[in-house]
Amino acid sequence: MKLSKRLSAIDSLIAQPTDIVWDCCCDHGYLGLALLKRNAAKKVIFVDIVPTLMADLESLLMRVSAQQNSHSSSEQWQVMCKDVGRILLGKNIKQTVVIAGVGGELLLKLVQQIIANNSIESVQNTRFILCPVHHTYDVRVGLNMLGLGLISEQLVCENKRFYEIIEVSFNSNTKVSCTGLHMWDFTNKEHITYKQQLLNHYNKMLNKDEVYYQKVITDYQGLADS
Repeated sequence: MKLSKRLSAIDSLIAQPTDIVWDCCCDHGYLGLALLKRNAAKKVIFVDIVPTLMADLESLLMRVSAQQNSHSSSEQWQVMCKDVGRILLGKNIKQTVVIAGVGGELLLKLVQQIIANNSIESVQNTRFILCPVHHTYDVRVGLNMLGLGLISEQLVCENKRFYEIIEVSFNSNTKVSCTGLHMWDFTNKEHITYKQQLLNHYNKMLNKDEVYYQKVITDYQGLADS
């Protein structure tokens, strides 16, 4: 199974030893399966709210475990059919929460809920790898308001769609830029195309909230592209 370009980029960020990786909104679980295959974490927990998807995924994981004659499934992986915002993080362990493939508004809400529902100690030992489908400016504003700091960010183009991958934690003092500062390469035509797409989109939104969206446009226009 070959990972998509977007999932491969997320996979590459999980390089250091990690106790638990939470693969949230995991759909078919391709990322988590790849992490299990290379023993990237002591345990991978798959979380999604869609029962049929999770039942299919659990069956697949059991077949894979049987074929590989691996350890008990409870040691290596777990499938949870529940609201991602209600997950309970472990204490005194290194954890990575991956949320990808959902809209920016929902993604930010899930991060807010996870932080609210867990202890400070648990959340401080957790990093978030986030890849919203859209509304990335609003996501970045929200991450700043939560006090999360930037670890890394990158822009991925896949099937003519653009994805921002934002890695954050409470242990970073680097402010999350609303437009992204470290992911742009304006010698790359794809990046120039993406910036123009964003400007076109927000210009169409001006009639909904001129003051707010004019600020968004000005911020993107301020990015150096030469």
